[in-house]
Amino acid sequence: MTVANDEPVANGDGSERYRPLPTGTHGLDPDDVKRDQRKRLQAALIELIAQKGYPGVRIVDLAKLAHVSPPTFYSLYDDKEDLFLSAYDEVAARTAKSVLLAYASRDPEEERLVVAMRAFAEIAAAESEAISLFVLGAFGAGSRALERRRRTLEEFESRIRTSRDGTGRGDSGDLTVKFILGGIREVTASRLRDGRQAELFAVADELAAWAAGYPRRLPDDLSVPPLNPSKSDDGVPLSERAQRAEGRLPSGRSDLPRQFIVKSQRERIVDATAAIAAEQGLAGLTIPKIAKRANVSYQTFYDIYPSKHDAFLGAQKVGMHQALRVAIEAYEAHESDWPRGVAAGLSALITFLASEPAHAHLTVVDTFAASPETIEIRGASMQGFAAYLLPGYELAGEDVAIPSIAAEAITGGIWQVFHHCIENDCLAELPLAAPQLTYLALAPFIGPSEAAKIAREADQLASA
Repeated sequence: MTVANDEPVANGDGSERYRPLPTGTHGLDPDDVKRDQRKRLQAALIELIAQKGYPGVRIVDLAKLAHVSPPTFYSLYDDKEDLFLSAYDEVAARTAKSVLLAYASRDPEEERLVVAMRAFAEIAAAESEAISLFVLGAFGAGSRALERRRRTLEEFESRIRTSRDGTGRGDSGDLTVKFILGGIREVTASRLRDGRQAELFAVADELAAWAAGYPRRLPDDLSVPPLNPSKSDDGVPLSERAQRAEGRLPSGRSDLPRQFIVKSQRERIVDATAAIAAEQGLAGLTIPKIAKRANVSYQTFYDIYPSKHDAFLGAQKVGMHQALRVAIEAYEAHESDWPRGVAAGLSALITFLASEPAHAHLTVVDTFAASPETIEIRGASMQGFAAYLLPGYELAGEDVAIPSIAAEAITGGIWQVFHHCIENDCLAELPLAAPQLTYLALAPFIGPSEAAKIAREADQLASA
């Protein structure tokens, strides 16, 4: 059997969704034929990204799976990224339309959130690969894809925010919607990665209840000033670790202990890896660049890390470990007062990220595009952060119904705000968001009024 583009269909393919239109004199509109070919190529891209990740997908594999010839592919799309953008736009538009339609169909707010979450869960369970592309696929697909993702999220957030606050305007200084969508995304992504998309039906109502628990209006004094993009981090002191790693050991023979020398070399390598990834992206990360920037020889690099991916993993672990350490130390200083411990830990974490911009970029943004292993490391670290929210359930008492998904969702919401500030070059201004993030983290457990009080106190202490 042959198809309209003369690409043979292998017997026993068993995939009806890639079955092409009939060949020969069929009287079909040429535009209909092209639409069918585009649809098959988009479906093939979604399937292959789920199997291999974006970097592992080749055009020859796409053409083969979609039953089109390579020349036909290039008559429809400029390149793989062009195809990705078309597939992403289609999935995003269809998902947003379904969710927003469901959200607008009910009142009060909690009912609207429930039906919207159920609509999203239904799509995610039925089309897990497509939704995985929507929430995760843009990472690693290039700058155009990331920009498209950013614009799509901003538009979606704006529409939800203006509808939610009841004024029709929305408050750009209110991060609640961004925070809530980040929590939903984190819960969704973790289940899609693990093949547990069926669980989304069970947690849809919990996520809706968690989101509905936040008041529509943020306390005025917790609103965030505009977080303006800035390439400069002047005024933000480097962390002690970064200052130590910036030092250079004397060249030639040294009487310093070998262990000390290797530690310094390793720190310089992970810092160089983080800096290059932040400045040039993963595509610009090479061993010669890392070695030159770290002021080590190629042999020294290979003595410490077998590959650039291992160096990336080393940098990721350093960033995550240090972030968790500073947060825990600040938290444990207020161990007998859980709300203030959370406020202190979050403030310390934000200060650390602002003082380590390259590592913040690598651990919060670049991790998604690197490999499944880096995403697993991130997931384990996120669970570690979420664990420090668990005492909030006991503090709230049995009379307060807090969704079991709250700690995981709150952690995801916090990380989404981090991601936004880092991706938009306003990390130095992230500390301005600390009071509001403290409020959002605590409100489900101790109530909005008490959470706002703790947030204000923590802000005053940080400013003193």
